[in-house]
Amino acid sequence: MKNTLLKFSFIVSFVSILLRILGFVREIAMAANFGAGNISDAFVIAMSVPSVVLALIGGAVSSTFIPQFTMIEEGKKNRFASNVVSLLLVVGIVFSIVFTIFPEVLVRIFASRLGDEAFAYATNYLRIMVWSAVPILLVGVFRGYLQIKNAFFIAMISDVLINIFLILSIVTSKALNQIYLLGFGALAGNFATLFVLMLFSRKNGLNYKPVLDFKDPGLLSMEKLMLPIFISSAVSEINQIIDKNLASSLVSGTVSSLNYSSKINNVIIGLIGGSVATVLFPRMSELAAGEDKKSLKRFVVFSISHLFPLLLPMTVGIFILAMPVIRILLERGAFRPEDTIKTAECLRMYVIGLMVCNFNQVLGRSFQAMRKVKISALISSIALTVGIILNLILIGPMKHMGLSLATSTSNTVSFVLLMIVLRKYIGPLGFNTKLKEYAKIIFSVVVMGVVVYFVSARLDLMSISYIRCTVLTIILALSGAFIYGALMLLLKAEIAWELVNFIFSMLRRFLPMFFKTPKAESVAGTVDEPEKVNDKRE
Repeated sequence: MKNTLLKFSFIVSFVSILLRILGFVREIAMAANFGAGNISDAFVIAMSVPSVVLALIGGAVSSTFIPQFTMIEEGKKNRFASNVVSLLLVVGIVFSIVFTIFPEVLVRIFASRLGDEAFAYATNYLRIMVWSAVPILLVGVFRGYLQIKNAFFIAMISDVLINIFLILSIVTSKALNQIYLLGFGALAGNFATLFVLMLFSRKNGLNYKPVLDFKDPGLLSMEKLMLPIFISSAVSEINQIIDKNLASSLVSGTVSSLNYSSKINNVIIGLIGGSVATVLFPRMSELAAGEDKKSLKRFVVFSISHLFPLLLPMTVGIFILAMPVIRILLERGAFRPEDTIKTAECLRMYVIGLMVCNFNQVLGRSFQAMRKVKISALISSIALTVGIILNLILIGPMKHMGLSLATSTSNTVSFVLLMIVLRKYIGPLGFNTKLKEYAKIIFSVVVMGVVVYFVSARLDLMSISYIRCTVLTIILALSGAFIYGALMLLLKAEIAWELVNFIFSMLRRFLPMFFKTPKAESVAGTVDEPEKVNDKRE
């Protein structure tokens, strides 16, 4: 069972990383071909309507479909799944027809202050892309079914098609000067994903038959579970919608700058916190079901304690090197130096909350494992309210930076509340027993940050050639990592020596001919049985 769990967790994590990277390649292509202007702003807004609002519903459907499907009697499973598909199909078609006729209604909700030209582009894009409602809603059911059948790889890898179609449409639309090919590319990618999932679901035994029964007990039970999960999942997306709406009142290109910087931030969150949470969630669910609170606590503390020394230097490094990083990643084609400055300023404000966003991934999963979804939904709603208030306060004096800083602050509020409530459910977490280790990490990061800051200022990376900027930024980042790692080893920080032991254990495993000593137990094994946490009160 342990090997199977690790296998599926690795698959999910690997595909998640691949999708994040491919999504970022898409953003680079968009920046290079359309920069940060009216067309990119309009496309981002039009993309947000089906991919944000309806994807949240689809995600809630997937999360509730799985437990409900497993509770249905064997002979009625196919009918239940067909009923859910039929209901979502009707909702998707009605939604698409209504907002094909009245797209300006949704555009005003998402970006009420867009200029006339950008508003016209957005409504035309939305008339095309709103038909993605059908596949976006349905993929949640078919993906959930494939996960039940342990077909994790195909359940997630199908999303690659969306990014491939989008990248191709970006390049093609620019080459042919047909900007609305962007919308058709997004639409084709969503339907291609749905087709693949339907095909493999059928191969795994799901045979759809038209049926629509609103009084079906399984459907009614599923609807009750959806609302709190939807609210919890919706908070970050709603916050981004509000950010874009307010950003549309600022100068042209602000929406795109926020979008590019948030995508970079989200890639990091997905690669680190998202992957860790995905790996731990199945085991945490088992512990919560068995009411093993002590072991669940060890998993939470282990995760956060090992994420902290990775995320803190990353946060400081990205904050200092935000300008050259954005220049290297995005400044080409239509993306101008002034766009780089604006996007880097947004990124700096987003990375202030990078650590807590990653911690929230783990904490949120722990609440789901304990079936405390209403509590996490309430906390998410409070954080959203704080974010909206801060948006309105900060947009005046700080402009675009105020919007991204408000997001970081609301995520911090969410983290604090989650920690307080979690402590009541599973007891003191014992972080105070590791204060000495945290002091070593903070000292190492401060030294690293000071060195990187003064050296980068001396090099003046923004005024030199693109190639030199790229090479020197990479060297500076690696040098900062070396300084941090060396200090951690000199200070005998536990996490540094754990990493060294882990590397050697991997080398022994894959290159046994060079290592004659017996295999050492991998540190990775501690994920299954992390060391016990001192239960002393914080």
